[in-house]
Order: sequence, then structure tokens, then C-alpha cells
Amino acid sequence: MTTRENVVTSRLSKLMLNNAASGSGGGGGALQSPTSPGEQSQSELNQLKRDADPQFSRFADYFVICGLDLDTGLEPDRFAGDNLHCSPLDRAYKSKPLAHYPENVPWNPFDAHGICMLSLPQGLRFRTQKHNIEPRFHSFATTREDGKRCYGFSLVFYEEIRNRNICGAIHTLQSMFITELSNGQQTHSLTRVKQDGPVSRSLPRHFKVAGQAPQSAQSYYDVNKDKLYVAKSISLICQAPYAFAAQMFLKNLYRCLPRQPGAGISLESYVYNILYEVMLPQPGKSIRVYLPPTEPHLPAIALILQRPLLATELPLLDFPLRLLFKYLGVECVIQLLTCVLLENQVLLRSTDYQRLMIVGECITSLLFPFVWPHVYAPILPAALHHFLDAPVPFVMGLHAECEAAHKIGSEAALCFVDIDKKHIQLPEELPVFPHKQDFMAEIGSVLDKFEVERDRDLEPSLRNGRASGGLGGGVGSAGSSGGGGPDAMISSCTLPTGLQAARRSKERFQQLQETVYTLSGSGSPGGGVVDYQPLIAHPSRIDHVPRIADFLRRKGGIRGTASPVGSPTVSLSSSPVGIYQDVDAVDATMPRRTEKQKLNPVDQYYQDLRINNSLREIFLNRFVHMFHAYEYFVIYPNQARDDWISNRETLQNFDKSSFLSDQPEHHRAFLSRFLESQMFATLIDNKILAMWEPQPDEQLLLFDQRVKLLRRRHGENMIAASSYEPCVLSQDSQQGFEKRLNCIDIEVTPPSEILSNRAAYFRSFPLLEKGVLNQECASSLSPADHPAP
Repeated sequence: MTTRENVVTSRLSKLMLNNAASGSGGGGGALQSPTSPGEQSQSELNQLKRDADPQFSRFADYFVICGLDLDTGLEPDRFAGDNLHCSPLDRAYKSKPLAHYPENVPWNPFDAHGICMLSLPQGLRFRTQKHNIEPRFHSFATTREDGKRCYGFSLVFYEEIRNRNICGAIHTLQSMFITELSNGQQTHSLTRVKQDGPVSRSLPRHFKVAGQAPQSAQSYYDVNKDKLYVAKSISLICQAPYAFAAQMFLKNLYRCLPRQPGAGISLESYVYNILYEVMLPQPGKSIRVYLPPTEPHLPAIALILQRPLLATELPLLDFPLRLLFKYLGVECVIQLLTCVLLENQVLLRSTDYQRLMIVGECITSLLFPFVWPHVYAPILPAALHHFLDAPVPFVMGLHAECEAAHKIGSEAALCFVDIDKKHIQLPEELPVFPHKQDFMAEIGSVLDKFEVERDRDLEPSLRNGRASGGLGGGVGSAGSSGGGGPDAMISSCTLPTGLQAARRSKERFQQLQETVYTLSGSGSPGGGVVDYQPLIAHPSRIDHVPRIADFLRRKGGIRGTASPVGSPTVSLSSSPVGIYQDVDAVDATMPRRTEKQKLNPVDQYYQDLRINNSLREIFLNRFVHMFHAYEYFVIYPNQARDDWISNRETLQNFDKSSFLSDQPEHHRAFLSRFLESQMFATLIDNKILAMWEPQPDEQLLLFDQRVKLLRRRHGENMIAASSYEPCVLSQDSQQGFEKRLNCIDIEVTPPSEILSNRAAYFRSFPLLEKGVLNQECASSLSPADHPAP
């Protein structure tokens, strides 16, 4: 066995159920009493380590520190453009990687410029105590030359500058800036105001700062009064996007920085643990890891990482779809998905980099079994803004403060999404997604099931799973109403008007009329408890219907009286004329629901994974129904593999016209355009290549498996599905997740001290000891055997 294998094996232990609860420490949301999957011999664990390639088994490749290099001093960021019209605190300066551990890994060469650019995407910024200098976390993704994505996770925080040279340089730059403003050479930097505006004590008397624009006062640095802070980042570079674990590690590592003498272990010990001891779980397996606590003296926090089984489950998605729907609403998500499927240019805008990443990752994950093959940059640094001019499909994200975000035109093929304002501008003549309203109803039912908080005003009113006109989400471009005929194009997202609200009230009542209720005779002062079961075959937004029924019963709107359990149901087929006008008063008359208990971060993470699974299964189910007969229309070649590959650009691989002729007419507008996409062409290519490949594409295998299950339910001769069928398989895949959560396969030992002498405290985040972090074999020594740094 190699040194590396001995080291890892000695630091990894097989999970023992009886000891798990005591070892979870300050786990907070960690499961306290999971059941053990059974005994596994030490030899089996050793074999697992031998088979695990470090390239695919390590949680993180690098730990990186970026910030201000005091040796080189201040350098303007030439990629940020001409910013001399801004005050020195509003300018971007050049940041540099101050340290990274280890020096290099062979499978992922360290990209100093790219990582620094994305870890501090706004460049090096200075702030004073007048600014908000709370730490901010964001993720980022890069695409390597081989097409594989590499993920990064960065925590940006601000540290006080005590270097007199740097403080003096900022003061000098500001004096020059004020002088130029006084001479009238710069007129559009600091905000000028009306003559009666309040006068700032820090700025020259002839510059007045409006109450509406406090940024002007914040942008002034008084060297004698203000504290100067500069941005710094700590980052993890990973192969797999376990975003929550990376976020918890970075945030808590920063909190564990000893700022005064006290208990705790060194920062190096936590970093070593995440670099060399934390494994990625194998497919279909789970692993318990330990992350830094919220305070240095507390024990490590336990967290379970799991990976889906590729043969039967959707690939890993660690970013919460819950937030995607919270940010945009169901309507806008479906419109955005339509734009991505049709390979339009998609531009995201937000003041929060993490929101850009969440929307980008979530919307591309919903494409399964298709894969976005074009430019993907959910966080586009200033140095790459010229990519916006590329005449190719892309998914890119811009920070709201960058100038390029305000210069976006109204190109016909551009989908522009302002995440913060819930505003979406759609391309011209965008076709409707098939079964769109039923699809939205099913999504809404899952969100309601998990009590996902979102702005319901951004969603259309649904009756029997069908929308009745108004769309939700923002302001769009061209097209006619989405609630029109079957061939109507998707239009803008508009907030509900008074007329639409009135229609919604009537439709809620009509929905109530189409529901059967069972009235039981106990548990209610009014004489009964209302249990309901909708008569419709697909989900619908009826979460408030029981309260409406109770309201109408008390008002005399329900015929019949309460009856004992098991008695015949009472129909609401008729009611007093005009009673629907009182339906909107229900929320005002009924007591409010008690506020649900807020989950701790770890439990919320597990719940987000459940929500992800349920929602992604719904999206996959749509594609399975849309293309369940696609195999019949694939044109298989009658030539050798190499000949087909060399000529496939000129060959027709799919009978599009025959496929479309079997589809409902009002779905053809979308399908005819999607069949021309590169995403669909890639899936067909993979299907043909599967004839020759010993291991076909995993995503294609899972998709074909779901298609076979659908045919088994409806018959092998099923060609076109005319009615909407909701997803029925999400519970099966949910069971696999719950099993991994309760039956952990491997447990990593918590971080332990690896330094013989550690510093008592630091004023700022320090550079770490290279000797213990640059090579894994250092852990072959026991903690007491490590030489002094």
C-alpha cells in the first residue's frame, strides 16, 4: 500500500452507528441516530481507497487566498476600464493570489489569473466603516478546454489596512480627484444636488450630497477620521459542486480565525482536513464529514454528503431550486427555460453574485437529459465583457453595478432577466412550452407541498391546473397573450391588474364548485371538519380551498349539514348567486396560519435536496412525455463508426417532419425550433454512438430507462401523448436519497491539530504554513510528531 493510501486509511474510519451520535458534536442539523448499513471490513475500506483516483475522490483541489499584495502596492485594474471619473473608493484595483495550497495538482493546473478574477469579480475594492463590509459568499464556474466544468467557492471579506503607504496613496488619489472636480474637469462622478440639500462635512463646501444618494458621502475617505478596509477572499477550487458544504466551510473558517487567545485548533488543521481527508462519496453512497464550527471553541459540525446513483437517479445538484422559484416565480422560470432550450442568448443581472450562480446552475440542470453546449459564464468578470458581443448562444451573468449591465439593447434573440426586480425581457416570437399551464400547476403543487415561500402575485391564477390569462414575472417584449389560443406566443410577464384579480376570485369559486368535500362531525365548533379531495386528475393550486369551504359553510353557501365520518359526500355543485364575490374576504376573516418552525442550516440543506429531487423529476417527466417515441424517428447509419463520425455533419440523423406530424398542432411551434437545436442534435448523436460504445452516455441511459417505464405503463405502441400526465416516479428516487441520509457508508474523522505550535491570535487572515499543506504525506505523522513550523 502506498504512503497516500496508508495516510487516508488511518484518518478515515468506518461509520459505527453506536458511536455516531456522540461523535456528531455541534452538528446542529446532523442526524443523530442513523442506522448502520452493516459491518464493513477494514480490507474493503482499504480497497475503496485504492480504487479512488484522487482526481475524482478529493473534495477540493486548492485552497486559495487572494487580495492586496503589499510588496507591489496599488495597481489599477486595467480590465475594469476607464474609472478615473470615479472616486478612489469606487475604483477597482488589481488583486493577486497571495497563496494557494497545494502548489499544484496534475489533473487541474492552477490558473492564478482566472481564479483571482472570479474570486474577487469586482476587483480589489477599498471601503471605510461607512460601508457595509459584511462577508459575502459566492460560487463560480469555469469551463476547461476539455469541456468539463470546474467549480469555485469564494468568501469575500474586508480587513483593516494599517499600512501607512497604502492609506497615504488612497488619500493622495482622492485629493487629486477632488482637485480635478473643483477645476470642472470631472462633472459626472460625485452627485450634485439642489441648492437646499444638506452639506457634507467631509466634501468641499461647493459639493452637496443629496439624501437620496448617500453613496457620495461614503465614497470620501478622510485619512484622519476614517478606517480604511480592503477586500480579501478565501476560496476552494473543486471538481464537484457541493456548494453548501463549501459555503459552510469558508464562512466558519473565517469565524474560527483566532482574534484573541483561546481554545480551538489552527486554521491549517481545518484546511488540511478539507484538502486531503474529506472524500467525495461514490455514486449511490454517502459520507459524513466534519466542518469548522461557528466559534473556535466549539466542536466541528457534522454534515452528510451524498451522491445519487447514476443508473437510476438524476445527477447531483447542490444548488437549491427553492431559491430559483423564490427569486423568479414559476411563470418566469418556465419562460427562461424555454429561452434556454431554444438556445437564445440569456443574460442574467443581479447585485448578488451568488444569485447569478444559483439561477445559472439551476436552469441548466433542469435541461436534463439535454446539456447546454454553448458559452456558460454565470459570473462574467469585467475582463470578459467583450464576450457579450459574440453572435452565439450564451448564458451569462452580470453584476448590476457594472456599466455593461446598463447598456444591454433589445436584441430580438436576447432573453434579459433582472433577478432582483423579477423582470424578464423575452425574445421576439417565443413559442409556448407544451402543456405550459398544466406544467406550472404541477410545479406549484410541489412548491406548496414543501411550503416554499414565494411571491404568488407573480403566478397566474389556475383553475383545474389551467391559467386564466394574466402572466407573472416582470416586463417583456413582443408577442400576444399567453392565455390566448394554443398557438399564442409567450408574452411579457405582467403583474395582475384589478380585472385579473376579480377573475381570479370567480375562478377560485368555480374551482371550489368542482371539488368534493367530506364533512365530519367532530373537532370544529361549527359542527364539522372539512376534508377534501379534488375531482381533477392533475395538481392544482387549492391549498386554501378548505378554508374557503369552511367559510362558505358558515355563510350558508354549502347545502347540507355535517354528517358523521363515513357518511356520503356533500356536493358543492350550486350556491347562492354572487357568493364568489365574498371569496376574497376569506383571508381577512380566517385566523392566520401559525408561522412554521425555521429549520437550521443543515436541516434546510437536506430539505432543499428533497425539493430539488421532486422538482427535477417533474421536468424530466415532461421531456420523457415529449420525446417518448423519439427512437422510432432516429435514422441509424449503415456505415462504420469512423465513416459516420467524419460525415455526420452532412447526414440527416432524425426524421423531424414525421416526428412533428405526430405531435399536437399547438406544440409544433416549440418542437420545430427545438429539434434544430444543438442540444437535441447532441442527444441524437449520442443515441447513434451508443451502437458502438461499450459504455454509452449516462444521461442518455437514464432517459431511455424512463422512456421504457412510460411505454410499459401505456403500451409499446404509444406514439403521441395528447393529455397531460403528472410525474409519478419522484417518490421512488426520494427513497434512495433518504436511505443514503440515514445509512452513512463512511465517516471522516473530525479535524485535529497538525501544528505543534499555533499562533494565539491574528489581526487579519494570515498566510498558512506551506510545509503542512503542500503535500498529503505530512499526515502520516501523528499530530504530536509534526515538527514545529
